[in-house]
Amino acid sequence: MNQFPAAPIEHVEDSEYVEDAGAAASPSIDFLALLWGVLQRWRLIAAITLGTLLATYGVARLLPSRYTSTVGILVFDPQGQIDPAVLQKPVSPFVDALNSDAMYTEINIIKSKSVALRVANELGLDRDPEFQHNQFAEMAERLGFPGLSRALDDSSTPATGGPDAAKAEKLDQAADALLKKMQVSADSYIISLGVTAQDPARARRLAAAIADDYLASQREARQEALQRVATWLKSRVDDLQSRVLETETAIENLKAAKGIREPESGNIREQQISALNTQLATVRADVDQKRGRLEQARHMIDNNADFQGLTSPPFDSSLISRLRQRQAEMSWRVADLQKRLGEHHAGVIALRSELAGINQQINAEVQHILSNIQNAYEVSLRQQQALEADLQRLTGGNDWEAYQKLQQLQRLANADRNLHQSYLSQYNDISQRRTLQDASARIISPASLPRSPDTSRRKLYALGGMLGLGGGFLLALLLEYRPGVKTGTEIEQSFGRRVLGIIPLVRQGKVRSVPYAPLLRRIVDEPLSQFSEAVNAVRISLDLSNAKPKVILVTSALRAEGKSTAAMLLAASSAGTGKRTILLDCDLRQQSTSMALRKRRGPGLSELLRGTAELAQVVTKDPVTQAYVVPAGSMVPNAADLLMSQRMRDLIAALRTEYDYIVMDTTPLLPVIDALVLASVADRVVVIVEWSQTPRAAISEAFKVLRPEAHRIAGIVLNKVDLTQMHRYGYREGYYYPSAEEPEEEEPNEPEPPKRIGNRWI
Repeated sequence: MNQFPAAPIEHVEDSEYVEDAGAAASPSIDFLALLWGVLQRWRLIAAITLGTLLATYGVARLLPSRYTSTVGILVFDPQGQIDPAVLQKPVSPFVDALNSDAMYTEINIIKSKSVALRVANELGLDRDPEFQHNQFAEMAERLGFPGLSRALDDSSTPATGGPDAAKAEKLDQAADALLKKMQVSADSYIISLGVTAQDPARARRLAAAIADDYLASQREARQEALQRVATWLKSRVDDLQSRVLETETAIENLKAAKGIREPESGNIREQQISALNTQLATVRADVDQKRGRLEQARHMIDNNADFQGLTSPPFDSSLISRLRQRQAEMSWRVADLQKRLGEHHAGVIALRSELAGINQQINAEVQHILSNIQNAYEVSLRQQQALEADLQRLTGGNDWEAYQKLQQLQRLANADRNLHQSYLSQYNDISQRRTLQDASARIISPASLPRSPDTSRRKLYALGGMLGLGGGFLLALLLEYRPGVKTGTEIEQSFGRRVLGIIPLVRQGKVRSVPYAPLLRRIVDEPLSQFSEAVNAVRISLDLSNAKPKVILVTSALRAEGKSTAAMLLAASSAGTGKRTILLDCDLRQQSTSMALRKRRGPGLSELLRGTAELAQVVTKDPVTQAYVVPAGSMVPNAADLLMSQRMRDLIAALRTEYDYIVMDTTPLLPVIDALVLASVADRVVVIVEWSQTPRAAISEAFKVLRPEAHRIAGIVLNKVDLTQMHRYGYREGYYYPSAEEPEEEEPNEPEPPKRIGNRWI
């Protein structure tokens, strides 16, 4: 029946478990067993996953369907054959080059509030419920509360400002909702525009309207920009044309007043005048240049009488450069020699004379250059005067000023005429752009009609399924990975102690705990039941552990682990074999055994140890189990002192001679020290551990408390084992022993031949 390694199959020497409990190996996790236990809870995982999917389905039902229509807009066609000056620009009039910034500009224009307002006004989105419902109103309508939905919608409508203000507010709200439903992206020169709506036809209508309005708004903006440029150019053209007409009129009036005729082909006099004018202009420029050089030279001479530093134009000559270099070297030699020999030395005087000669040469060269500049200026001036005299002779002395004014007016007219021609050319170019500007942007992919809703619901279902599955696994893992121990392998690896056996959990209906009387009655009335066999297995394991020990101490790490029940069951099992068995309630504080057997009143162990009662007065016999019982008696403040007294040792010695089996129910190990005091008089100590509940740390601490009497520890008994869950760890309920409620079938007259399943014969 027992699947643990410590089951009473063969005798195990105590030397295998003599190591100190406190030095036991640290607990390890069997991940494969943990995973197997989690997978065994597949019903819980499936239920949580199904519940999450149902909840996700309910949420998805509340969410409206979404359809997305997409339209493609070509901003620039690089294969176009129209004028590059027109096409090499984006549709927007605010950028001048096709680059990433230009594409971002176009995307931001599509997502602008102005385009959204324009579409909302054209399609009447201020009356569309999809663009006027707030989120709570839409949720209330889907849940079946139309009244609440209308109330929420009315609460969001402005109450003041008149109908125009209300319409403007609704249009603004619709534009904001439309912007949230738009997705715009760019790939090369193509802009992809997607619009989401609850109806596929509405989605396509919105996408087409936004694309058309975007192109229309850009055409209008470009038209306005070109119109402003064209208006400015037209005003400049008209102004220049007026100025040219006025200048030409002034020229004609001057000619008429002075009798100046237009130059005819072959008129030598006019040709001479024109040539003289050209020569005179050149000579005047040369005279001005030479006058500037002369004034500069005179200014430099006036500010530097010794001509030092005159190395800049017009005095920059190769001779002056060489003289200046010699002057610097000589000055350095004079200063050095004067410092060493003195200023009156003959060598110093000679060098000074040589330096003075160099300075005279520089001054002479400067005067020579200045004289040459003066002569050149006078020659140019005389040439200018001669040309002016010839021109005055040809034009007549009194018409000279008029002729000069005529020349000035003609130059002004020519400049205005050229500028007028330039502006007129730009104006014609702008006019051509106004007719061809749409060639660079067009819709290449019309708005599509979506056939199926977006995949958001599928993603929602997938997310809900994954969350449910993950949550189910997590919950199963938390339920499986409890702080307690579940198998004998865990106990041996964690604490180095054997498992003497298990005591199954007995439920009464849905109640986990069962009164003591039915449990004890089951031991007597159902000796072949699983429960009875499990208790008997624990007793037999104890008998095999150390030459049939007589005094058994039953304890636990914490309270409420079922140690008192285990002590009573162990005594009942022993009494059922015909042995004289006595049960001592040594828990003088809680007295669970005395209360269970209804023997709390009257004298007991405390009176016996204090000498106020005799053994014959306190021993009673349980009519159900036929075991003798010594109740706890009255409560005392110094329970540990009484239990460690000599009277207690004498009592156990006396009981050894009269009884075959002595079971002591003691206090838990961690709260008080009573169990450790009594361990010294017991043959073997049995530690009760509640299956899958008692923390590992508590068990380890309990063994540390028992360290002085560690050699007396027989092992651990797993109590309250749920056999319906033990199959996850390899145990099969009812594998061998039939239950009392289901009698074993009679064997046939001739036994059936054995069958082989895997590697086993059954």
